[in-house]
Amino acid sequence: MKLFLLLLFFVPFTRSQAQQGQVAHLPTGTYQIQNNSTFKGDIILLDDSHYKLSNENTVGEYKFSATAQRVLFTSGTLKGAFARTVINAGEPAITLPRKENEELGFKLVQTDLQAFYKKN
Repeated sequence: MKLFLLLLFFVPFTRSQAQQGQVAHLPTGTYQIQNNSTFKGDIILLDDSHYKLSNENTVGEYKFSATAQRVLFTSGTLKGAFARTVINAGEPAITLPRKENEELGFKLVQTDLQAFYKKN
């Protein structure tokens, strides 16, 4: 009986905690890259399918997968880069991990990058 009561309260709690980390939608705007000296500029999502870096004029395309929690850069400067999405302090963030990008041969990312959404 004690085990049943413990599971009754524990299972819904763990499910609700897991759901909070999911990014359902990436808002357009600036995602500031912080604590990095090798990657200059910020990621700017122009609309639901276009992005650019703040220090470049090149516009690229991206796709966001809420199911996979991934941003797929299909053209532009970040084409082919491995990127995930996370929730940080209630706001979406884009992560470009060095290890995965290094394995893909992507030279632009030399350290783990965190791009945090900046509200205007």
